[in-house]
Amino acid sequence: MPTATPDAAPTAVATERFSVPADAVWSYRLDFANLPEYNPDVSGVERVHDGADNGVGGLCGPGARYTFRLADARQPGVSHPVELWTVDAVQPTLVAAGMAGGSEAYEEFVVHPHEDGGCEAILTLWVTLPDGLSDDTVAAASAGSLAQITKELRLMKEVLESRAAAPTGG
Repeated sequence: MPTATPDAAPTAVATERFSVPADAVWSYRLDFANLPEYNPDVSGVERVHDGADNGVGGLCGPGARYTFRLADARQPGVSHPVELWTVDAVQPTLVAAGMAGGSEAYEEFVVHPHEDGGCEAILTLWVTLPDGLSDDTVAAASAGSLAQITKELRLMKEVLESRAAAPTGG
């Protein structure tokens, strides 16, 4: 199970520009209970182990573990159990996580604050694929991973920016 940045080239890298502050984007990504809001393939998220409440990110920080179900794109109506754990958190610039389920993966979510109050987020994903796959299969897996993380960032942006634009009640 990956717990540090892999030496291999990433499987996919996606970038999105947000009009909301870096800290808002970072803290939203850090709490993986939010996953179903920006990944429609995820359901049943539960934090099964808390991070250190006195560490960066508190209960969602390093050491936090989550379980959820991930829809299988190849088999409509089928989902698989996944475990995800927070590896590292640096406020407001980094959330690193490992995953195990259908395959093992590691991701780094890096946030770069901008002077205008917005930020840019870069999601880098490394998926551990079985040895011996054809180049076409590896390319298809990479393309699928890129499509998935690009969609996640786009939907995350929509959620956070719509919340920021919503009038506050009083």
